[in-house]
Order: sequence, then C-alpha cells, then structure tokens
Amino acid sequence: MLRYQSILWIVLLLASFRAQAQDECEMALNRATDEFNAGHLYVIPSILSGCLQKNQNKEWRQRAFLLLSETYLLLEDPFNAENSYLEVLRANPEFVTDEKRDPIDLVYLSSKFTTTPIFTLFAKAGANVSIVHTILDRQAADGDQQNLLRPGGQAGVGVEWNYNDHLSLMLEGTYVFSSYKQRVSGIYGRDLADIYDRQSWARMPLSVKYSDDQGKYRPYVYLGASLDLLLGDRVTITYSDRNYNPTADRVENIDRESPVLKFKPKRNMLNRSWHIGGGVKYKVNLDYVFVDLRYSFGLTNLVDANNSIYDYDDSSPHTSEGFQSSAEAALRWGYVDDLFRMDHLYLSVGYIHPLYKPRKLKKARSKSVMRNLKKQDHVTTEK
Repeated sequence: MLRYQSILWIVLLLASFRAQAQDECEMALNRATDEFNAGHLYVIPSILSGCLQKNQNKEWRQRAFLLLSETYLLLEDPFNAENSYLEVLRANPEFVTDEKRDPIDLVYLSSKFTTTPIFTLFAKAGANVSIVHTILDRQAADGDQQNLLRPGGQAGVGVEWNYNDHLSLMLEGTYVFSSYKQRVSGIYGRDLADIYDRQSWARMPLSVKYSDDQGKYRPYVYLGASLDLLLGDRVTITYSDRNYNPTADRVENIDRESPVLKFKPKRNMLNRSWHIGGGVKYKVNLDYVFVDLRYSFGLTNLVDANNSIYDYDDSSPHTSEGFQSSAEAALRWGYVDDLFRMDHLYLSVGYIHPLYKPRKLKKARSKSVMRNLKKQDHVTTEK
C-alpha cells in the first residue's frame, strides 16, 4: 500500500512541476509578445530560449516560433526566420498562413515551405459480396441456374506516395475472403443442388487517387488495377434428391451434403482485375478515419478448363486414387464448373496516418500568394 502511495505522490509531483513549467513558459511568451508589440525585437529570442529547450507543448511551440519568425523577418535575418517557420510546421504540420490575418512577409515566407506527406500509411477492414458472371454454361441442360450473393470480408494495409496535395499513387496488400452460392434447380426435372464456394485471395491493387485537401470531411476517388493470387478454394455441395413415391402419391426429399471439396487445382491461381472506388475521410487531429466503397471488375476466367473435372498431373498415373478422387464433384455430385469471372463490391472502414515532413520547397509558391492578394484588393476596391 505504501509503495502505491509513493508512486502516486511522484506522479502528482511531476504533474505539478510540468504545469508550473508550462505556466512559466506561457508568461514568457506573453512577455515576448508585449516586447514585440513595443518594438523591442532584439530581446525576444533570449526571453524564449529557455522555454524552447524544455517546453514540448506543440500549441505553445507553434505560437512561440511563429513570433520568432515574424521577429527575424523584421530584423532582416532570413536564415533564422526560415528555421523558426520550419519549427512552426514541425509543431503543427497543418498550419497555414492567412493573407487577411498574417503579415504579408510571413505569408511570403510560408510559400517557401510544404508539409505535404511524401508517404501516407493506412489500414482497413470490411465486408464484400461477390458477383459471378458466367462465360460458358456447362451445367446440365435441363437445370435452371442462379448465382446468389453471400457475404465475405477483407483486411489490408497500404501506402500512398503523394505527388501533391491532391494526387497520389496508392499500393495495397489485401487479404480477401469471398463467397457465393450457386443454385441449380430442375435437375432431372425436380432435383435441386446448392453449391457454396468459399475463396481466399491475396490481392495487390495499384491505384491513382484524387483527394480533396480542405475541410473536416474530405472526399476522394480512385481508379486502378490489381494482381490477384488465389490462395484457396473450398466447395460444399448440398444435393436434394426429390423422388416421386407413387404409393404415398408425393415427392420425398433425400438430402445429402458433400465433404469439403478442394477446388484450387481446378482454378487459375493468378488473376487480374481493375477497380474504381471512392470514399470520404474524416479528420481526427493530424490523422483520418475513412469509409471506402470499391467495385472490382474481374478480367480473368477463374476456371482452369483443362483441370475442371480431373486434376491432371503428369507425374502420377491417371488410375491413382488422387486422380480419381479429384473428379468426385463431377462423378458423385454431378457438378461441373461453369467458366466464369467474378466481380467484387467492397465496403471498408480504416485509419490513415500521414507521415508529415515539413521541408523547404525548391521553388516557392509566391505566384499563388500574389494572385490571392490581387483578388482581395480587387474585391476591396469594388466594395
């Protein structure tokens, strides 16, 4: 008990020291501001130097270095003015000068810098549905076939390389679990079969993205292509054998369910797709949370037509047990894959962490500053 009390006292003491130091630094900043307003510029760096070394409060550092930037500009010391403004951006990477609020020389100074992240990291997870498009129907001619939606899921991570504040190149690594149901009715007049196909994928989408860079809510759109590696494919078949019983004058059902059938050897492992998507990201401090909707168009026939009934393998005899069991879906359950491609609709939520890097531009954006000032002058003149 005594040990915990000691720890509590230490924590409270440290918090007290920290609060006292922050109060002292706030007083120092207020004093420096008064000296600035009075035109006593040379004393300002010495007033703030002690707190700048020990105060890590980002809001305080932003205000302090902003005051130093303006001070060095008035003292015609461009080197220290630039270094101070760089510290402003390190304290708050999203600080932006305002032509209506800030001195024009500070606005010009800000045009020499950018904090646009070179790279942005993100992670996401969500749900999906698979839409099957038949290329060639190979089911029994007397059956009526339907492809039905079933839910799947996905999770992934990615990185964006930002060309500027709006355009970026986005590379992802995503694990996808997809599923669909195929129902074949009217087999031999009245039998019914339900085929449940569950697939797992490793996907690597590459996209070009355009984003809004203003406001709390920032919409975006993107377009890209993906390489899709099939990791596994498991199929379960439920067959309802509906036989007419003339004695009872009724149809009796005999339901059977297959074991899990591995269909990966019957599929093309490497597939391609293209996608279009969009969403909105919501700003949380310096990071974002987002909601994303994407539609992926499959470009590849998923079925390996050569192995769709038997798993042909030249290294083993065609009379082997493995070769015969590979045809169980066709011979025992009467099911042969259609040739098909698959689209996906993804809904994801995620988190974005920009890797801000405040830095000086090779070419200042002073022209845009001048345009904004001219617009303001024109509006003021008209008024």
